Amino acid sequence: MPVDAERYANCHIYVDAADPGTLVERLRPALGVAAVTPTSPDLVFGPLLVTGASNDYATGARAHPDDFLEWPVVPECDAVPGAAPAETVEAVSALLRCLWNRGYAALATCDFEDELPCAGGATRHPPPTRPSRGPGTLAGRAVRRVIRSVDPRVRRRGRRT
Repeated sequence: MPVDAERYANCHIYVDAADPGTLVERLRPALGVAAVTPTSPDLVFGPLLVTGASNDYATGARAHPDDFLEWPVVPECDAVPGAAPAETVEAVSALLRCLWNRGYAALATCDFEDELPCAGGATRHPPPTRPSRGPGTLAGRAVRRVIRSVDPRVRRRGRRT
């Protein structure tokens, strides 16, 4: 069966780090690579161009430490054209291991995360569990407020008048 090269073209790695510049500066010597240019936040590692980037979608509302969507740094890893999928998987795997060995929480999101160690970090950082929607929880109270706003017959404690 032919390999879908597009599947291995890119990968994002969410990292719980202060800022992308510091993260890339710490990764360069650990990975044994140099910067693309002296002032660039990019580095080349194997078949990957790794660009340090901020998570523009983070809101700062971190209800759970493993809520990776709120981690502030998201390096973008783009495979060079013609890179073998096995090389790309190995490079992203090595990058993840490097981050984990240095104490960073990191989780990869890509089409081949199932081929990465720890499922790309998903088994190391399981998603937060959803809160119960029972009447005593914040979610339950929010649901009751919405119902009361739609149906004025619903009073406190969910009783109808």
